[in-house]
Amino acid sequence: LPHPLSSNTYLRYLVQPHNCLCVIQITRVKALRCLPILTKILAAATALFSLWLIGHNREYTQSAYPTSYWIWAGITANDAPANSELYVYQGVIHNKDGGLVYERKGLYPHPIKSPKLYLSYRIEGGLPDSQFTIKTFESTVEKWKRHPVAVSGLQLDFDSPTSKLLIYSNFLREIRQKLPEQYELSITGLGDWALYGDEQVMKSISKHTDEMIFQLYQGRKEIPDVETYINALKKYPLPYRIGLLVASPNNQKYISLLRQSHQFKGVVYFIQKGL
Repeated sequence: LPHPLSSNTYLRYLVQPHNCLCVIQITRVKALRCLPILTKILAAATALFSLWLIGHNREYTQSAYPTSYWIWAGITANDAPANSELYVYQGVIHNKDGGLVYERKGLYPHPIKSPKLYLSYRIEGGLPDSQFTIKTFESTVEKWKRHPVAVSGLQLDFDSPTSKLLIYSNFLREIRQKLPEQYELSITGLGDWALYGDEQVMKSISKHTDEMIFQLYQGRKEIPDVETYINALKKYPLPYRIGLLVASPNNQKYISLLRQSHQFKGVVYFIQKGL
């Protein structure tokens, strides 16, 4: 504080945490009279800022890192925490010798309480016709509506070779164009895409989809050299989520590392029975 403080001195106290600016101006008061008042004002300002910071951190933690669950074959919604976001496996779209076949698997439509529910489809044997994919999705949505369950979006699970991601991007553009506007488009991704995928192609995929979930497991185990992919994702320039096995002992370690990335948007857990 300036000393001595004359009756005509302007005292400015500046506090600047997280770009929050508070300026207190006291004029034409004597030092002995203003200091107790200033102390009380600063204490109140500190308390208010502390309350704001706690609320801000709580909101950021809850909203920035949502947790969701895959409900795959042999799993039910009861295996996930109540009111979780869910990705419900519906079946496989096969592309066999130029012919398209939809093989229904996973849960039959029934009443499920979920704030956000996606219908998930595995694609095997090459990319199918986009119109066939949309029609398959819309037909299944109608069945869920009868229970009634509001479907939030479509998820596609396709292991595109990194060298053919441009073809996949073009397919996703067609899906986005034909998918009704009220539905989001989610896709799973391979760790190799983050390591070796062309940046411009990855940007186009991100443009056509609402989210990409990099799966860091294979079957019932983590992918080999998983930390290599974690390090790549820490520098990945586009928004993403990660898929983890729900019982993996290293989950919190990976999540803590990825929180250093502003592009990290949360986790989807793959539930395993008996673990």
